[in-house]
Amino acid sequence: MAAVMARCSVPLTSRGAAMGHSVCQQCLRTFVTTRTSLAGHNKWSKVKHIKAVMDKKKAAERTEHIRLITLHSRLHGEDVKNNPQLVHAMSAAAKASIPKALVEAAIARGQGRSATGTQLESMTFEALLPPNIALIVDIETDNKNRTLHDLRQVVKKAGAVASSTAFFFSRRGRVVLKSKDGALTLSDLLEEAIEHDGADDIEDLGNGRFLVWTQPSQAMAITKALANKFELEVEESDIIWAANEDTKVALDSSDSSQSLGDLLAGLQQYSEVKEVFANVKQGSIPEEEWERIEMHINL
Repeated sequence: MAAVMARCSVPLTSRGAAMGHSVCQQCLRTFVTTRTSLAGHNKWSKVKHIKAVMDKKKAAERTEHIRLITLHSRLHGEDVKNNPQLVHAMSAAAKASIPKALVEAAIARGQGRSATGTQLESMTFEALLPPNIALIVDIETDNKNRTLHDLRQVVKKAGAVASSTAFFFSRRGRVVLKSKDGALTLSDLLEEAIEHDGADDIEDLGNGRFLVWTQPSQAMAITKALANKFELEVEESDIIWAANEDTKVALDSSDSSQSLGDLLAGLQQYSEVKEVFANVKQGSIPEEEWERIEMHINL
């Protein structure tokens, strides 16, 4: 602390004025000064960090609820009277305070329609982020020209280019099934799967969950056959672009991950974007940077 002598603004007497700037003894007072504390600033920084984490978590949860509603609408139809899986997904979304408009839009999208009832068209958009990060964007839109124009602008802003990248990937059906009681074995599932054309491989993910790889054209049929046979819960049933192992790019620099993260975030701003696939793996970038990438792409 430091003591500071301060003058008041009371007019000086004529004698005092003649002597120059002086201060009467009664007007002398002492102020105490202290070092400015930055505790409030640090506290706000922590609050902002916590809020950002919570916002990201809420966004991920909302995306998962919408994905499941769309999935069960596509698999079993939009009639809730005959689709208990859809009812369950909608109930979970309601408990999570997902807006009704988003739920209705997800049901419509599962039926190939926009929220306004317009028929959606499926298409892909391919892009390359120099030097060799390839992306494929799966899109469902009611206006192809508008969507392509918008996505080209996003890609250009991020320093990428619209370019053919399909040869970096293979088209595959991917199904994730979960046993309700955990009693199902990999052998049981394999024995049934080989009875159906198009089942390529099955992996045991643990905790009663299984990953089934299929030919793209058979993904839906195999999903329904296995789920009905063993009364399994369908967690995923998609046709994806799986990056070929020999084309995968390890993200080793923060500059590369920042550029890719910005591009992915820009693409995800558009509701027409269904999935984004990229031929990347973590490399040596920090876990926090990889999480930013991972939350926006389908691996």
